[in-house]
Amino acid sequence: MSKKKEVVRSKYFTIDSYFRSSKAIQSISQTRCEQDSVAIEQQKSEPCPVCNTMIYTESVSMEVHINQCLDAQESVSDTHASLDTSFTSSLTTEATFTSSLDAQEYALEQQDMTTAECVTEQENGAKDENDNSDCSKEDSVTIDNQNRRILPSTWKSLFSLKQSNDNKRDILAPKSTNNFKAKIQERSNNTKTKPCPFYKRVKDTRFVVDAFNYGKIPDCDGYFLTHFHSDHYGGLRTRWSHGPIYCSQVTANLVRQELRVDSRFVHPLPMNELYPIPGSNVTVALIDANHCPGSVLFLFIVERSNKTVVRHLHTGDFRAAPRMCLHPLLRQPDNPPIQCLYLDTTYLNPQYAFPAQEECIQAVCDTVQKEIMEQDKKKDNTLSKWFTCKTQVDKRMLIVVGAYTVGKERVFINVAKMLKCKIYANEKKAKILHYLEDEELRSMLTEDPKEAQVHVVSLRDIRADMMANYLWDLRTHFDSLIAFKPTGWAYKSTASETVDMNFAALSQVIMPPSNRALSLTPNYESTNIKIYSVPYSEHSSFRELASFIASLDIQQIIPTVNISQKDKLFYFIDKWQQEKATKRIEVVAYPNENYW
Repeated sequence: MSKKKEVVRSKYFTIDSYFRSSKAIQSISQTRCEQDSVAIEQQKSEPCPVCNTMIYTESVSMEVHINQCLDAQESVSDTHASLDTSFTSSLTTEATFTSSLDAQEYALEQQDMTTAECVTEQENGAKDENDNSDCSKEDSVTIDNQNRRILPSTWKSLFSLKQSNDNKRDILAPKSTNNFKAKIQERSNNTKTKPCPFYKRVKDTRFVVDAFNYGKIPDCDGYFLTHFHSDHYGGLRTRWSHGPIYCSQVTANLVRQELRVDSRFVHPLPMNELYPIPGSNVTVALIDANHCPGSVLFLFIVERSNKTVVRHLHTGDFRAAPRMCLHPLLRQPDNPPIQCLYLDTTYLNPQYAFPAQEECIQAVCDTVQKEIMEQDKKKDNTLSKWFTCKTQVDKRMLIVVGAYTVGKERVFINVAKMLKCKIYANEKKAKILHYLEDEELRSMLTEDPKEAQVHVVSLRDIRADMMANYLWDLRTHFDSLIAFKPTGWAYKSTASETVDMNFAALSQVIMPPSNRALSLTPNYESTNIKIYSVPYSEHSSFRELASFIASLDIQQIIPTVNISQKDKLFYFIDKWQQEKATKRIEVVAYPNENYW
């Protein structure tokens, strides 16, 4: 009797998913490069709003590229976690270079790569370059007998393209590896001496904000960190000793626990209170930035040498809301004007007029209720009941929400509250959630995936193949799955709306939409799986940025994102500032303090 052949299922790979993957697409395209190059040139293309690279939208996913540019902290965070503090200083220098790029610089490094897998390739390439550059000339392998591992200084002999005389075969190297390594080395050399840009320095002070990847900055007495996303804390390492770090309590927890920075350098500050920085002429206040847990706006109140007092506001990354402009320390005319506003200009583009967070969360909850009701109707079918064994476990619908290392929490928390169920996240993510000091969230977490109806996974795992395998692993308790991918890039205004907003007056831009109802439709659907993209962002939309600027008396605005497109940014900034000059400054009308 022949033994039945077992089918091995991989959680991360299926034949189907391979032929949809970027590697397969790249392999196929190489065999037809002449034909494809002509076809691609004829396809519609759009510039990436982050790195300004032209992307052929019909052949490459714009969403994948943009999320890679702006929201690469997951991949970079993995690099941080994998760094061993006992590596040699040269290895640490190169790894630091790779993982400390801020969002814009990171995006520029990806111009020749169009899929998420390229992030891993770049990090590996950077590490390989570092290993080769620091190797000794000896071919023998050195082993650390105490720790039983190969020392970095001998990696060159192990990964050399030329083998010993006993083995004449060469290891096949990826195409253009040398060119890529040359670019990495050139960028590394530039990074070592790169000065801190002006928009990272706070005027009239000796402090910088989110500027850890510039090493020891001359004339700097302290480093402020707005939130725990790697494009902002990049460069912050276990051996940090360049100066005190000021941040919120939640961010301090993550810096200590995840990056293992010496607690003596980490100074958490209270929220909503004026705090004088020792040994300086600066008092600072932290205000919730509505971005991710622990994210803050920094209000710097500076006494100049001539005894005049100025106020500078740094937003870091933020989702502008009326409550910020109504804050006792910011509301005007109760307070003096903002002399300098350092502004998160990620979405200062009229095509990104996406809905408010509350509207997106409500749409997700409505979708979950609708899907569960439809599933219940199917189960109530008489014929279905007749075929169902009474002793069989009653299976449920699994709700999966994509998230970042820190961010998107409000989506899955509100869904779990509605369903009155537990939340499951893997061990690494659960540990992060415990650092957020949210007792209600802690009480909702469980270590048993079968006990929770709401699961949290990495945003990049919200793909059809991954979700199919995820459901298969839990098939004894769940018979269907709906997944949500919350990202601001999921929304775009129509071409006509974008053109209109380009030339509209400030009073028109800040007007709320006439219809605020949001309905979600799946962008993937199978028998038992649906995937929804949700236009939920933790950055300010175009209209919210306009409303924020219109609500405050601001003398100067300095963009901190998309600096390479400063002409486009200042087109709107200067236009709005001029229009404000003829009107009384007041908070833009709002339906709720949480959104405009």
